[in-house]
Amino acid sequence: MKQLLLVFILLISTSVSAYTQSNFIDQLLISHEFFEKEMINLKIKKLEMDGDQANYGNWSWDVGAQIGRIHKDKQKYDYISSTDYARETNQDVRKISSDLSKKFFTNGSELNLSFDRYLPVKDEKMYDKNGYQKDKNTTEYLNDASISWTVPLLKNKDGVIDQRTYDLSVLDYKDEKLLLAETQEDFIEDKVFEFIDWVGFKWQIDTINKAINKLQNIRIKITKNKSRDIQVLTRFIDKKKRLLLSLKSKLKAQSGLLLAAVKSIDLTKDLPTLPSIFYVDLINNVKHYCQANIRDLHRIDLELQKNSRTIKTYKNSQLADFDFTISASRDDNKGNYTSYSKSSETIVETKLVFSYPLSGDISNQVYLDKYRFKQRQIELKYENKLKDVVSAIKKLKTDIKQGLIQLKLTQRQIKQHKVDNELDLYFSGQGDVRFAIIEQDDYQELQLEKIEILINLYKNKLKYNSLLDRLLPY
Repeated sequence: MKQLLLVFILLISTSVSAYTQSNFIDQLLISHEFFEKEMINLKIKKLEMDGDQANYGNWSWDVGAQIGRIHKDKQKYDYISSTDYARETNQDVRKISSDLSKKFFTNGSELNLSFDRYLPVKDEKMYDKNGYQKDKNTTEYLNDASISWTVPLLKNKDGVIDQRTYDLSVLDYKDEKLLLAETQEDFIEDKVFEFIDWVGFKWQIDTINKAINKLQNIRIKITKNKSRDIQVLTRFIDKKKRLLLSLKSKLKAQSGLLLAAVKSIDLTKDLPTLPSIFYVDLINNVKHYCQANIRDLHRIDLELQKNSRTIKTYKNSQLADFDFTISASRDDNKGNYTSYSKSSETIVETKLVFSYPLSGDISNQVYLDKYRFKQRQIELKYENKLKDVVSAIKKLKTDIKQGLIQLKLTQRQIKQHKVDNELDLYFSGQGDVRFAIIEQDDYQELQLEKIEILINLYKNKLKYNSLLDRLLPY
């Protein structure tokens, strides 16, 4: 970065405290309701992003209960078997179940735990080939507990499909932060333009006031026998006063704009001003700076990242389902019709499950091709934006350099201008009052030209810093 520093002293004095451009920007940022609204949008985006992550890895716990009664009436005709059968059954069913599951964000695996307990009570009338035998009251229970852990090895490996929503939310949040900063800076640029115009009007008013005061002092020195000269000078003073009134009217309107932006400004105490020392930091390697710092380019880069993340999802979705699962379960069972026996069964299982549609997924392929084309489209968008920004920055850099040359020439002309030469000749009886007036007017025009060039420099500096995204104080 090359620092270009030139010093130009504007000979205007003030008796009130200076209110700088930095003061103005600081108050804009803390006081304007526009930024509060945009900040709320950012907080909402952060809340949604955190919610996506929390929801993905959250424990899911389901509890269920069942109470019921079953009645069954079964009649067999011409039954000759010696095996008992239940003709009439009344069954009270009671069941409680609990399922607990969790997905792991880092690898896309899933853990499942479940427990079921059945407690049915049956009253049955038993029959055989000879008819009714006896009543049996049978109480049973069944406890069923299981745990399993599944890890995807191809499709959705590392949670690439499941985590897409969260990953895009993270990128959206970053984009929202950049958008907020860009909106703030655009707003600041508009308001600082109004600030600079206010200072420009004030400088012009001070310059014309000084010229009028000097002309009025000249008029006082002119003797009464030169009434015609007094009339010529008075007409010229009146012309300057009309210009002064016009500038004061513009300053008043500009004051209203500043007060609308920052209501806490007291223009009777805090006088907006710009530094009498003009400086600007001009960038040498503009392209490199833009790639590293320009928010619009960063936002397009986030588009590229979001598109790449989507491509990654659709590419992974083309793979086969290939999952590794390890599980364990235990069943405790009591009761049957004859022996009332108890049983326990424990199963431990590891398995690899492979599944792939031989017909493929046409819809997935269409979306994959779409986002691949879109990737190149966004890359072109980035390249074009970079060219536009670099071109605009270089143009403003040239304008600033030309403005500095003009300012330097004007300063030199002011220094070389003999402002009172014709005036001295006039009072010595060797000159004409008109030449003295023209001499004073030329000097004032040079002062006003200097102000105009300096104000334009500050505006170009503002545009330059805005293009470089360095208006915000943070």
